[in-house]
This record gives sequence, structure tokens and C-alpha cells, in this order.
Amino acid sequence: MAETGWMTIRSWRNVRQADVFHREREEVPAPETGAPQNLHVLARGRVKLPPGSWTLRISADDYYHAWLNGRWLGQGPAPAYHDRYHYQEYPVEGGRVVTVALHLYYQGLVNRVWNSGDGRFALWAEFVRTGGKPDRRGINWRYQVCRAYSGDPVGYDTQFLENFDSRRWPEGWERPHFNERGWGRMEPAEWADYRLAPRPAVNLQRNRVDPAECRPVPGGVLLDFGRERTGTLYAAVRGRAGRRLTLRFGEELDGAGRVRFDLRCNCRYEEVWTLREGESVLHQYDYKAFRYVEVLGLEDGAELVRCWVWERHYPMDEGLCTLSCGADQLEELFEICKNAVRCGSQESYLDCPSREKGQYLGDAVVTARSQVWLTGKTDLLRKCVRDFMASARVAPSLLAVAPGSLMQEIADYSLMFPALPLTDYDFTGDRAFLWECWPAVEGIAGQFAPYQRPDGLLENVTHGWNLVDWPEQYRDGYDFPLTRPEVGEGCHNVVNALWFGFLLMKEKMERVLDLPRTHQSQQVGTAFLKTFWRWDRKLFADSEGSAHCSLHANLYPACFGLTPAVGEDAYERLLRTPGRACGPLPMYFALRGLGRMGRYKTLYQLLTREDEYGWRNMLREGATACFEAWGKDQKWNTSLCHPWASGAIPLIIEELAGVKPDPDWPGGFRFQPRLPDRLEDFSLQVPLRENLVRVEQQQWRAAMTVMPRNQKRRGE
Repeated sequence: MAETGWMTIRSWRNVRQADVFHREREEVPAPETGAPQNLHVLARGRVKLPPGSWTLRISADDYYHAWLNGRWLGQGPAPAYHDRYHYQEYPVEGGRVVTVALHLYYQGLVNRVWNSGDGRFALWAEFVRTGGKPDRRGINWRYQVCRAYSGDPVGYDTQFLENFDSRRWPEGWERPHFNERGWGRMEPAEWADYRLAPRPAVNLQRNRVDPAECRPVPGGVLLDFGRERTGTLYAAVRGRAGRRLTLRFGEELDGAGRVRFDLRCNCRYEEVWTLREGESVLHQYDYKAFRYVEVLGLEDGAELVRCWVWERHYPMDEGLCTLSCGADQLEELFEICKNAVRCGSQESYLDCPSREKGQYLGDAVVTARSQVWLTGKTDLLRKCVRDFMASARVAPSLLAVAPGSLMQEIADYSLMFPALPLTDYDFTGDRAFLWECWPAVEGIAGQFAPYQRPDGLLENVTHGWNLVDWPEQYRDGYDFPLTRPEVGEGCHNVVNALWFGFLLMKEKMERVLDLPRTHQSQQVGTAFLKTFWRWDRKLFADSEGSAHCSLHANLYPACFGLTPAVGEDAYERLLRTPGRACGPLPMYFALRGLGRMGRYKTLYQLLTREDEYGWRNMLREGATACFEAWGKDQKWNTSLCHPWASGAIPLIIEELAGVKPDPDWPGGFRFQPRLPDRLEDFSLQVPLRENLVRVEQQQWRAAMTVMPRNQKRRGE
């Protein structure tokens, strides 16, 4: 009978497994495992299934692409720590012989994406009967190391470029009748120490996207896929064996109208494709972020036969969350935020689908809220929360990026963590998940407690980096030395404002879970006012003893309700002052602060501001997904697809349209519209619980309707 445990290839007998997890400040040498990098392996197996319904379970480290009887099945798993590794499930009908084909990959780099570089490469797969008499069937695997791929690392060691040689690719290997004679047999991975768990979120959606435009350029063609995409290029070319084509991918065009393949975000997407005789098919594996592709070398009889993009992302029903109104640019900024979330919602929430591809905690606070509004689901959010909680085994205050193998700690992000489980609670009302998250919140509190002064404020924090804002020029002259990886000596505003916000969120969890209330926020709030409030400016200063009142020293206090009533006008003026700006992530909190104060007119004006520090500037610069910075040239390595700037989505829905999820209210939400009169043709639809909520404003009156989600929407 076939094995059902973890399997690997013969050459892995001599590979050593290593632990790559540690605190950021710990000096740990790079693991020496003896494992190769950029390893592609093709594996096949046949199983005769009795009649009935079956489920195929698959996992692999690092990653797999799967086919069943020659048809695409899926990909995965979600990156995870080996002590909680995930598998996907696929339904299969029995009563026949089925062929499973897996394209396996071991990257071998230490980065923010994978737990790779640790010497773990294996696959696990089994068939389980669904209903009836219990039955499990393993698979006898045959494999071949695939040498069709080569290339250097790109980005922040995020991925390898894929120079592809069609002559080395066994065409048709995934089909049932392919002859794998001469392939090796996979062996049990005796070292396997994985603890398996079901997939934490639904399987990714895979869409074929044809070019919106195809035009000739010298030596080839330029393909435009209409907007920023996350995925891989599929192409077929007819030509002579040995011909080398150049593939260039980019998010934008240069001044000459050609693809800018040297991306602003520090990725250089230029690859070589070597043809076989006759028709060659390009098989790309790892995804990129791009809109444009150039295929060069189409001369002397070489012909592009067909091409498209296999786009990938978390499933998104485009008709669930929609916005239309008379203000075209409001719709457009909503759409670029929506597309960034689409591109960045993969097996995890990505900071960007290009440079780092990492799941950052602070970024996820905004991305997750946007993504839940767009999809009506919280499974990816819960996966994100559990990823960060799993990092507590090396960093009790949680890593800033998880579950990758590059260790990083950011104090700001640790203190934002409760916002993630509370977002889930807002939308679901599920107290059980809050209970699951409570130990992590207590752990964070315990890590920061040693830095408290008698008045409750934090000083001389050595926990981790204090970001404040990024890039640095967005910090508005913040008057405090920001070191890395430590916060720095002294007592300053932002880390303490976030500490206050953390305590507020912790106390909300205490209330919901019927735990004893600590009321620690009252002491910290009083001390914060005493230490940082400057009566002459009616603003908060950057640090103890400082007279400088930056935007950042005021936006977090405003968001968490610390700003005295006498300072609300000054805060509003500060935000409206020309040239005063923060980055897209803190801007979300800044505008939340205006909403708390009831300054909705200003909130809308800043949401749609015309200067270089807003979403409209992205639109002027041709954005189809929101940027990392407000403009392409405002940061030396700007990502042009960064979901941390998607905060406009919850701001429009919750602050302007006034649909605020709240499990304590009937239907699970409150309705308090604050729409400007100019939006007289406003129409918004969002999913919430099992319903669709529609807000419409006509003749300066906002109205709300609720209908079951399975009911046909207007126009269908």
C-alpha cells in the first residue's frame, strides 16, 4: 500500500534541517543545510479510487502546483511555520484511475515570504473517502528534477527570475498517459516534523486575463493587460530550437512608450525564454506584479501564437462591494484601492506583490479591514492573526512580518495587533476567536510592561524599531531619534499614543470576554496629556521636552480620542496645512481621528485632496492600484501596488456612508451617514454578515436597504 506520510527526493537524504527563527536583535548565523536553491521537481502518481466521493489533501514545502488527470487543480499551501503547516482539499469523484501531477518548488532563500532556507523539502498527499466507510489512500510517487529554470534572486531575495528553457521541459508530463519510465521514486522524509492543519482560508482564484491591447514594437510585441495584475504569463510561440526571446515585465511604460522592466520597487523583471523546435509553451511558476509585458526576439519566422495572464488572488465577487457616485475620482480612488487589495490578497496579506511579498502586521490592519468589506469573509484575516500569534514562540511581542523566515520587530505594529482580532469581532461577533487571541494580547502587554514609568508611559523601549512613518520624509520633522532595531532612549509620543490605543483595545476585549477590567488606559491617558500636550499650540508635541508638534504626534491621539475638545480646530488646521503630510498608512488613522471629532467635511476634502499628498495624485500618475507612497518619485524604491494605502475603502464605507459593523446592534451594524451634499447620486453596496447593505443618496437624503446576500442584486 502506498505511503501517506511526508515524501521527499533521494538527494535530500544528506540535507540538514535547520531552525531559522530568532529575535531580530539576536545574531544567528545563516543555516548551512546543504540544500540546493531554486529547485523544481515534477512528481506524478496514479491511484485507483473505488466509487464514491473522495477528497484529495495536498501539502508541500515550499509550494506546489497541482493537476488532476491533466486538468489544473490548484496551488498552495499558504506559507506557514512547520509546527502548524497547512494542506488544501479538493473534491474528487471515484470509480476510476486518477493521475495526480505536482510541480514542486523549494526556493531556499531566507526572506519575508517563505520559511525556506531551512532544509525542509517534502510533499504530503492522500485521498480520504467523503462519507460512507472510512478509507484513506496514499500515492506512489515518481519524480524528476526539472532543470528548465534558472536565474538570480530578485527584489529583497523574494524570488528567482525564471529564465525558461523549453528544450528541457517534458511537455505533457501532467497528462494521464505520459510515460514517466526512468523517473525516480520518492522516499519517506524521515526527518519530517510538520504538524498539519486544514487550509486556513479558501483556495485562491485563478483567472485567465487576455491582453487589453497588443501592439508591435521593434523585434516583438508589447502587451497591455489593462491594470496591475498579480500572476504569471502564459504564452505559446512557434519558432526554431535555440531561439532566445526576452521577456520584460513592468507596472508602467517609460518615456519612450516601452516597458519599464527595471521597476521602481527594486525588482528587475527581465527573463530569457529559449525555444524548442516547433511550438514552445512558456511555463512560469512564481508570480509577479505587472501590467505590461514585452516579448522580444520575434524575428526570422518566430511567431507569438497565443498569450494571456493567469491572474491569482483570494476569491473576490466583483459585484458584492460596489460604489458609484457623481464624483468620478471618488469611484476611481475606490477602484485603485480595491485592485491593490485584490493583488495583495494571496495566501496571506502582502505588503506588496513584488518587492517583499511579506505579510506585515501594521499593513494588515488596514488591508484586512478593506478585504473583509470587499469579500464579506474573515477567513484570510483569521489566518493572518494566527500567523502572527505563532511568531510568539520566538518574539512574545510578535514579529512584524510573519510567517516568513526574515526576522523583523516593529514596536508600532506589535501595539496595533488587537485591531486585527477586533476587526474579526466587529464583522462576526465571534467571542470564541477573541478568546483564542487573548493570550497573545496578554503577551504583548507583558513585553512592554518593563518599559513603563510610574505614570504608565513607556520610555527607553528596546523592544524593536519604531517606524512612525515610512518613508522617512513623511515623518513631518518628528523630533525624536528613531534608531533601528531599538526605539531609542527617552519618552516620545507615537509609541505612547499606540500604547494607549493598545490598552483601549485590550480593555474592549476584556469587556467583550467578561474579564476583570484593568482600566490602565485611564492612567496612561492622563500622563500622556500631562507630558505631551502644549497649551500654547493646542497640539501634542513629539516627545517629552520637545516643542515640535508634528502631524504624527497628533494623528494617533486624535484617532484614539486623546485630543481635548479645545484642540480639535488646531488638529484640523494641521491636517489642512499645505505641505504637511504623512504617508498612506498613518493617513488612515489621521482621517479616523477626524471622524471621531465629527469633522466629516474635512475628512472628505482630505480623502479627495488635490495636492501631491493624496489618492488623487496617484490617479494623476496613472495608478491602477494604490501606491506605497503618494507619488512615484516620493520614495526611491516605491511599490506601485501597496494595499496599506487602501484605507479609503473603510473610510468611505464607515465614516462617510456611515455603515459601521457592530455586533451589539441589531443586524450587526450601525447606520450613521455623513455624506457630503455634493454626492447626490451616491450608491454603495457592501456585504455584511449574510446580507447586502445598500446606501443611496438622492436629493441630499441618504437611505439604507438590507437584503439577503443570495438575493439577486439590482440589474441582474
